[in-house]
Amino acid sequence: MANYRIRPNGIIQYDLHVFGVRFRETSKMPATPKNIKIAKATVKQINAELELNTFEYRDFFPNSKKIAKFEALRREKSPDMLYPYFDDYASEWIERQTHRWSSSYAKAISGDIHRYLIPFFGNTLINEITLKQVEYFRESLANKERSDGSSLLSNKRINALVGPLISIISVASEELKFDYPFRRYKRLRETAAESSPLTKDQLQSFMEHVDPQWYDYYLVRFYTGMRSCEIHGLQVKHLDFEHRLIKIRQNWVQGKFSDVKTSKSRREIKMSDQVYLALKRVVEDKNHQDDVVFTDLKDRPLSCHYVARNIWYPTLEKAGLERRRPYETRHTAAVLHMAALENPVYISRMLGHSNTKMLFDIYAPYVVNATGRDGSAFARLMAGE
Repeated sequence: MANYRIRPNGIIQYDLHVFGVRFRETSKMPATPKNIKIAKATVKQINAELELNTFEYRDFFPNSKKIAKFEALRREKSPDMLYPYFDDYASEWIERQTHRWSSSYAKAISGDIHRYLIPFFGNTLINEITLKQVEYFRESLANKERSDGSSLLSNKRINALVGPLISIISVASEELKFDYPFRRYKRLRETAAESSPLTKDQLQSFMEHVDPQWYDYYLVRFYTGMRSCEIHGLQVKHLDFEHRLIKIRQNWVQGKFSDVKTSKSRREIKMSDQVYLALKRVVEDKNHQDDVVFTDLKDRPLSCHYVARNIWYPTLEKAGLERRRPYETRHTAAVLHMAALENPVYISRMLGHSNTKMLFDIYAPYVVNATGRDGSAFARLMAGE
C-alpha cells in the first residue's frame, strides 16, 4: 500500500509498504496545493498497480537507489514466474552467441552486459522490459560525468550499450512469444568523431623527433594506414618481399591473435620503396617466419596502450604538435594519399574499407589543406589561362 506525507521541512514524501518492507521516497516537491494534488494522483496510480501486481518501482522512481532492493524482493516472492528474469536470459544468450564472435568481441559484449545492462534490468522479467525503461536507462548513462563535468559516455557509446539489449529482447520475444516492445525505438543521434590528420610538414616533424628505434614502425604506419591491431599482429610470414606485398591476415587484440574481421580487411598492401626498405631493416634480425615484426623492448607484440603512452604522445610533445589520437596515423595516410591524387579505389583497398564513401565523407575536407587546391585551378581553366 502507498501513501504520502509531508515532512517537517515541507517536502512531500511517498511512503510504500510492499512485500512487508517499507520504502520511502522523496518527491522533492514542496507541499503546495498543486503538488499535493499531483502526489494524491501518483499514490492512487501506485496503489492501483500494486493491486494488479503490475507495479514497477523504477517507473515511478527511476533514479532511486532502492530499485534493486525492491526487484530482489519481488523476485524472491515470485520465483515461479512464467518468463525468465533478464539476467538469467542474458547470460544464456551470451553463451549461445559466443561461438559466432571473436574472443575479444565476446569479452567486450559480455563485459558491457554485466557492467551496465544486468545491474539496471537484471531483476526485471524479460517480457516486462519497456521502451520507457530503456529511455530511463539511456538517461542514466547520458548523465554520467567526468571530474571536469564533461559527459563520460558519447551517444555512440550509449547506442552501443543499448544494442545488445535490443538483440536480446528481439530473440526473447520470438522464442517466448510476447510482444516486441521496441518497435518505436530510435537510436540517439551520433556526432562523428573529429579527425585530426597530420599535414605533410607535421608528419616530417614527427618523424624527425621519434626515437630512432621506432622510426621504421611509424614509417610503415603512416605510409600504409594499417590499423593498430593489424600492424601489431603482423608476422614475418605475412611479408612478401618478392612481390612487395604486406598480407593483412590477423589482428593482435587483448593479448591474442585473431583473424581479421571482414573480407575487405583481409587484403594485400603494396610496399612503396620506403616501406620495403623499412621492413627489410626490421626483419633482418628475425629468425623465424612466425616472429612478430614489431615488438616492445621485451620482444613481445606491441599493445595500443604501450605505444600510446611510451611512443606516440611523447613524440607529439617533443615535436611541438597538438595532442591527437594514435589512430590519426591511419587518417594521415588516407589524406596524404588523396592529396597525392592516388586512385580512391586503391586507397580504399589499402585501408580495408568496403567502398570509397568514407574517403569522401571523412577525409576529403582535409585534402584542400594538404594540396593547397581550393578550386582556383578550375577557375583558371574556364578562364582559358
